[in-house]
Amino acid sequence: MKECIANSIYKSNSIYSKRVSLLIKTLVAIFLSFAFFVGCTQKRDLSQNSVIVHFLAEPSGLHPTNDHNAYTSAIFQCTQKRLVTLDLKTGDFIPDALAEIPKIQEDSISYLCKIRQDLKWDNGDKLSLEDILFTLKVMVCPCVNNAEQKSFFGNLVNISLVDSSDTEFIIKLKERYFDNLLLLSEVIVLQEKFHDPELNLRAVSFEEMKSDSLNGNALSVVENFCTKFNSSDIGRVPSAMNGLGPYKVQSWQSGGYISLVRKAHHLPDSSKMDKEKAFPEKIIFKVIRDMEPTVLALKKQEIDFSSELSSVALDKLKKKDYFLENYQAKAIESFTFTYLGMNMRPEGNRVPYFTDVRVRKALGYVVPIEEIIHVIAKGQGTRIGGFILPAQPDYDPTIPIVDLNHKKATDLLEDAGWIDTDGDNVRDKLIRGKREPLAFKLSYMISPVTKDLVLMIRNEAKKVGIDVQPDPMEFSYFYQQAFAHEFDAMLGAWSKSARPDDPRQLWHSESWSTHGANFTGFGSAYTDSLIEETNKELNPEKRKKMMHLLQNEIFKEQPYIFLFNATRKVALHRRFGDVELSSERPHITFPALFLNPSYAESVANHP
Repeated sequence: MKECIANSIYKSNSIYSKRVSLLIKTLVAIFLSFAFFVGCTQKRDLSQNSVIVHFLAEPSGLHPTNDHNAYTSAIFQCTQKRLVTLDLKTGDFIPDALAEIPKIQEDSISYLCKIRQDLKWDNGDKLSLEDILFTLKVMVCPCVNNAEQKSFFGNLVNISLVDSSDTEFIIKLKERYFDNLLLLSEVIVLQEKFHDPELNLRAVSFEEMKSDSLNGNALSVVENFCTKFNSSDIGRVPSAMNGLGPYKVQSWQSGGYISLVRKAHHLPDSSKMDKEKAFPEKIIFKVIRDMEPTVLALKKQEIDFSSELSSVALDKLKKKDYFLENYQAKAIESFTFTYLGMNMRPEGNRVPYFTDVRVRKALGYVVPIEEIIHVIAKGQGTRIGGFILPAQPDYDPTIPIVDLNHKKATDLLEDAGWIDTDGDNVRDKLIRGKREPLAFKLSYMISPVTKDLVLMIRNEAKKVGIDVQPDPMEFSYFYQQAFAHEFDAMLGAWSKSARPDDPRQLWHSESWSTHGANFTGFGSAYTDSLIEETNKELNPEKRKKMMHLLQNEIFKEQPYIFLFNATRKVALHRRFGDVELSSERPHITFPALFLNPSYAESVANHP
């Protein structure tokens, strides 16, 4: 009605129409401001068992095969099932969609697996062997955009069913692999009828899918499937998502939150797995990118859990009575390390700053790591020399730690031909007929902590004639550029596990050529062969020696400047009682958070 009135007024008098329009807009603005104020000031009902988890950034997507990062994994803990999964308490792999740990066969490269019979999809259908076969076909499908995973499945030869059984199958590998459970932990189970309702992929065998010569009808079937399956909607639109976990995505407000709701009948009540207890009715992942609003949210008890507090924020909070009364907080050991990665194989017209190892090593001598640990991490970080952390079984304590040394940096740069020829205090060099300044972009994910860290690196690098140009990016775009090799240098972090490490994803050259997690382009025929032989070695002591060799090769080439192994600063609301925290991310099993009855009662009695 108002719209019709406004339109008729406009036809008769445009000036008056503009005033009405302005008045309406003003009233709407006032109404929205009031609604926002009421929403923000309304006190949260803490007697309800809904969990709000803090994220510094939102995941790039929740596609079950194509999206991979720590935020995605935290949500998948609630919504998906893997064949096997990591027990946060013990650090060991346990069955997830499987009924038991796979049994190795006499040939030492085949494994007998048995699926659970009590798992149901969102539509109530039971998990079937057809779902497993479909899932593994998708994992190796050449046009599925899961380059980061494909390196794991190159060793997979075929899948076969066990006669007269509707629950058992056998996985056969091409060669021995040091940790086959690690491979199976990468498999998020997919429902065939949901992703391929016409069952078209059944016309393509697993062996055909793995071959390099898909053609004819098989090629057409696969390409048509991939066109739909690679759609970002599957990882972004709740109605396009599906899983075996106890929760499903209810809504996703971009940049704000992702809300999960507990399924009505997801699993039998007899389940003993922590992640299947599903106590909270809702689990909400709330994005707050900066520390100041995060601290304010904790003050107002608007979030229940955060593992992303800065050292400065945690120090301030622990001095506040209201915080100590409502939250338990601590710094816990983690399997996370930060690094500065350099593009060793720049493509196109990108300036080849870091193709010369002398330049990479020179930069290593000017990154003020000790000062970064002291100022940024408040002393809560450990210097590291490589990608294997001290708490991991293959750690090499002999890898040297590189200290600040301007003289060595200067000598290396001059030896590499980078000299300040025009007196502007920035070194330059003739490259492809053009004099280029040593002025590269350092990409990083937007946050106050990383901004300060980058500025510390920039200020130190200036002293030796290097111009580090900060290049802040949103989380998803940052990794998009990294996978595409569209960067000069990048500041990142990796989360690992206490288990033995598979170096293929980060360091094998195939993981660079397929746009996997080898962002820098590190790798040679020797290191590729070393990685392949290391992954076949089943003797832990022999494997450790080979991993030491690889760590030393990486130190020599320095694709990364390894910064530090950081502790995680964690806060958890006391209404969930004394919960055991794990060093493994996400450090806690969200579905197992159980509201302390006495706390709920006290809140009810003292609203």
